[in-house]
Amino acid sequence: MAALTLVTAAAYAFRGAIVGSLLGDTVSLSVRGADTVAAVATVLLGAAAVADVLYLNIRDRASELATLRAVGWTDAALGRLIGYEGIALGLLGAFTGAALGLGGAVWLVGDLPRSLVLVAIAVASTGVLVSAVAALVPAALLRRLPTARLLAEE
Repeated sequence: MAALTLVTAAAYAFRGAIVGSLLGDTVSLSVRGADTVAAVATVLLGAAAVADVLYLNIRDRASELATLRAVGWTDAALGRLIGYEGIALGLLGAFTGAALGLGGAVWLVGDLPRSLVLVAIAVASTGVLVSAVAALVPAALLRRLPTARLLAEE
């Protein structure tokens, strides 16, 4: 998210290039198409990582989730629980990353224009949405949990 925020800020708020100073030396950052593709690919890999973490979490807590199902929780309620976990991961990662990217852009430029804050908020919101969508796959796998077998093993 930090890389995507920095690339998007350079492309949108600074029209493709950021020029600033670092320890008295002039630093120039310009955005190419490959930079944007790399940042988007990194976000998509992050979404896959969120889905993987949630899937492993479901496998580790399978007996707990089976117990919840046995006491009356519906598949929809369990799916919402996993979805909320995905959104929480997305909020934590997206806003932390966007803040780091925003900080990097401000550090290079030395100023905080309003458009830069809007870019960071838009990128972070997109990251949360991508994480929520990534959580749908593990949430859908909840229906496959063998409740009776898991409870018998406990």
